[in-house]
Amino acid sequence: MIRALILTCGNSLRVDDGVGLQIAHSLAIGICDPDTEIYSQQQWTPELAEAIGRADVVIFVDASVAVAPGKVRTQAISPDSSATDSGMTHTCSPSGLLAIAQLLYGRTPERTYLVTVGGQSFDYSDQLSEIVQRAVPVARERIRALLACVSSPQEQTNSRTASS
Repeated sequence: MIRALILTCGNSLRVDDGVGLQIAHSLAIGICDPDTEIYSQQQWTPELAEAIGRADVVIFVDASVAVAPGKVRTQAISPDSSATDSGMTHTCSPSGLLAIAQLLYGRTPERTYLVTVGGQSFDYSDQLSEIVQRAVPVARERIRALLACVSSPQEQTNSRTASS
């Protein structure tokens, strides 16, 4: 049984789209718990449903255009079977992956969260923008708090800008 599973996605060659991969790298250095697995990919795929079905806690991490640049948003998520009906077989939403895990393995994690970091630029570069780079430690600490069960599962957005 996987105690915790962290799933990040993004493209490290598209500026802030790579923030999830950067967060995964920084977490991998600092997490010593052998029951926590971290997977980093360019996109979430249906094959992840098996690991999701074996985990107690799953945290999805990604960049977002719907969040202000440099802000970190945390929200509890749940399965959504309508998210699996898109016809796309190579990419899945977090809620869709939870629904697939429920359907195929009869189980979803006890707690599931989506942590998103607002991106400023999605141009071509392998460097994060300055404002998003400053958000990485905020996101990392938010994820650690979720793993330690000290953060509220309600949606949160950091109250101050990452540049403060």
